[in-house]
Amino acid sequence: MHTRPLVSLLSALLVSSVSWTASAQYGAPPYGGQQGGSYGGQYGAPYGGQYGAPYGGYAYAPPQKKTQPKSTPLEVGYLYATSVAYGVGTGIWFDALVGIDDPGVQFIAPAVLGVAAPVGVYFLDSPPMPRGMPSAIATGMVIGAGEGLGIASYQYVSARKGKEWGFLGLATSEVIGSTVGGALGWGFYHLLRPKPQTNMLIASGAVWGSLIGSEFGAAASNGGWSESNDSVSLGGLIGFNVATAGAVGLSIAWTPSWNQLAWMWGGLGIGTVVSLPIYFAYIGSDHDPRRGLIAQGAAGTLGIVAGALFLGRPDPSGDVALDEPEERGDPPFARVLGGGMVPYRGGMGAVVIGELW
Repeated sequence: MHTRPLVSLLSALLVSSVSWTASAQYGAPPYGGQQGGSYGGQYGAPYGGQYGAPYGGYAYAPPQKKTQPKSTPLEVGYLYATSVAYGVGTGIWFDALVGIDDPGVQFIAPAVLGVAAPVGVYFLDSPPMPRGMPSAIATGMVIGAGEGLGIASYQYVSARKGKEWGFLGLATSEVIGSTVGGALGWGFYHLLRPKPQTNMLIASGAVWGSLIGSEFGAAASNGGWSESNDSVSLGGLIGFNVATAGAVGLSIAWTPSWNQLAWMWGGLGIGTVVSLPIYFAYIGSDHDPRRGLIAQGAAGTLGIVAGALFLGRPDPSGDVALDEPEERGDPPFARVLGGGMVPYRGGMGAVVIGELW
């Protein structure tokens, strides 16, 4: 009898049966290793590179971090213009501080600093600054200068004769205010990543508050018009700070469109003009016509609100969504990066790869 061919045939059938059983249990070997041998060697190299392509063929790829859009030339130009004013103003303050009054010399410091400041902006913008940073810094400088002007003005009109700060005090307030304001604007950008529209809202709010506050201050004054300076200055300073703080708080929850900002300014103008006929009611009356400024201030405030809510056109929701954390380069709270099926102790398991922020 020829037993060797029979044994070979039985061996082949046994191997085929084992292979078919393994394929039915685990599927065709997709892991880059051959089936056969003991666990730990049957699917390729040991765990860590054990199944060929990692985790059933899903390779980990670090997420690409999105970058903040670059600032526009108009926004950078706003910072350039502000820096020129800052440099010239600082030079004038220096002349007043050291007592330079010679016409041939007193223009040197303003000219040098007026050129040096925008040169500094040029280097700050290389590489280009992200959107929102230039206008945040410039707006901080403008608001800081406005704060210094308001404080110095109120001190001048309310101080006793001979105790006024004078020009040096005014210039010092301006320089300190604009310097601190620029630093705060830089910090505000890194804290909230505001859009340029947000920075313009804050700057506009400071102007609106100053105008409307001055109107209410004048309306609350008594005596001759020359005696109302204290009240007007104080009202403007209070309105400036209240409106600026309100705009900062509002900007955390709401970003206006450029169209809404334009209509907010338009609403202020419309409200002011529409309320002018109130003064006709004071003709032949014993009432102080300054009280009419209350109506003008209230109408201007309502006009700003109407411009934001009814007259202005907001940005589409898709445009707003683009400014969420992903565009700023911040990762979302959680994301799934990949995964797959892997064999585990005679069975199958699942692996999910992700990030939790």
